[in-house]
Amino acid sequence: MLEFFRRHRGAFLITVTVIIIISFSVWGGWKRSDHTQVGQPTDTAFTIYGRNYTIAEAQRLERRMNIIYMLQMFDLMSGLSRAGGDDSRGGNFILNQIVLQHEMESMGIHPSDAEAKNALMKLPAMQENGSFSEQRAYTVEQTLGSYGFSSADMLEVVKLSIGYNKLKDLVGGNYTAGPLEAEKAYASEYQTLKVNTIEFKLEDFKKTAEVKDEDIQKYYDENKDNYKTAGKRAISYVHFEDPKDLDKKPLEERQKLQQAVVERVNKFNDASIAPGAKFDEIAKTLKETVLKADLFTKDAAPEALKSERELVDAIFANNPEARPISDPVKGSNGYYIFAVTKVEEPKQQELAEVKDKVKETLVAQKAQEALAKAVNDARTALADGLKAGKKIADLAKEKKLTLSPVTEITVAEPAQDVANGYLIARQAQDVAAGELSKVIDTDSGSLLVYVTAKELRKRDDSANLRDNLGNSRADQERTRLFDAWFNRRREESKAKMLITQA
Repeated sequence: MLEFFRRHRGAFLITVTVIIIISFSVWGGWKRSDHTQVGQPTDTAFTIYGRNYTIAEAQRLERRMNIIYMLQMFDLMSGLSRAGGDDSRGGNFILNQIVLQHEMESMGIHPSDAEAKNALMKLPAMQENGSFSEQRAYTVEQTLGSYGFSSADMLEVVKLSIGYNKLKDLVGGNYTAGPLEAEKAYASEYQTLKVNTIEFKLEDFKKTAEVKDEDIQKYYDENKDNYKTAGKRAISYVHFEDPKDLDKKPLEERQKLQQAVVERVNKFNDASIAPGAKFDEIAKTLKETVLKADLFTKDAAPEALKSERELVDAIFANNPEARPISDPVKGSNGYYIFAVTKVEEPKQQELAEVKDKVKETLVAQKAQEALAKAVNDARTALADGLKAGKKIADLAKEKKLTLSPVTEITVAEPAQDVANGYLIARQAQDVAAGELSKVIDTDSGSLLVYVTAKELRKRDDSANLRDNLGNSRADQERTRLFDAWFNRRREESKAKMLITQA
């Protein structure tokens, strides 16, 4: 049985299941509020409840974000980021942890280690096929350990989550949706909407769009920098492939095989940061196979790399002068370390080379402008005609518009065979029978929806649906109540950030 809550030694391992955001792990990542000087660890980062907190303390709180992402505790992440209004400097997540801990103390909420361990084992990140997975727990623990986090750090975050949920229950747990609210929600979601649509296709307007040569020349001159050939790069790389058939091997053997790959990556990575390190020499010394990819563009990677989007992005983001040998990059089947061996910079294209492309852009722009005018003019004319008592069919015929046959649709269950069914249903939901919707933008153009009738039909599952909608509305209201309460507590804390992120 895996000794689950223990500290692992720091081995290099990039996240397997989620993206871990490590953005603020160096002291240079913070600046004083006057923007004139990089903050030091002992500088005051923020004040709250009359106490000063240093940059070092702020960074410790901010790094918890990585644990939350790895453990897939997204409700806690969202909750700690919401309160406090504008978060342009990233301070909400930090400050709201202090507020949450303060309120937990005030309410006497003190989750035990045993309670936190039990909750931790039930998190989605630790589950496989509906039960606790030792393999997943090991992977999570190894990954967090590689970034310097311990089991104590994980338990600390889980305790925050427990406290957060208990406070939510205390503040809004007694709220229930009334019968009228549930009925209104049910009627809104499950009433049958009978609608006509009028479609405006962008392609039709492209056919009539006129673009002159002088328009093409002017647009090219104004946007010349956007018309260049794609840059190309060639690389040498080593692929540290994941062991095969891991799922067929015992846990202990799986762990040893995975650890062996990690150690190979570590050795290569450690050697790569030594002064004067040479990619091919490192590979030869460590007996790693060097693979090569000739010049290629970002959108046309070699067959072996086509599915490795993150690797290709890293290749074209790499600065060969600053980092001749890359950091390890997690791929779909192992890790990659590469060196860019050749760079072909983008070259300016002349108008003759891109004339068709420029014309296509201008045609699309003119067509979009013409479509927007046509659909808005049509809506105004139709709405005025309906107010005057005319019928939609007569109005459409008069304006030479194509009115579709009546379609029946519901918001909760839009027909799968109706193009843009969800958009149509959502717009029609708030439109009275006999009226016209706002303009709906679609992938192919725009739509207008005319609601001919609304009917609430009998269903065998209506009681269950009403209950589910009532519970959903109640959950939303409980969250709203808690957020309002927590925002007030945040205001009372008199929190103030004194640093900014560089």
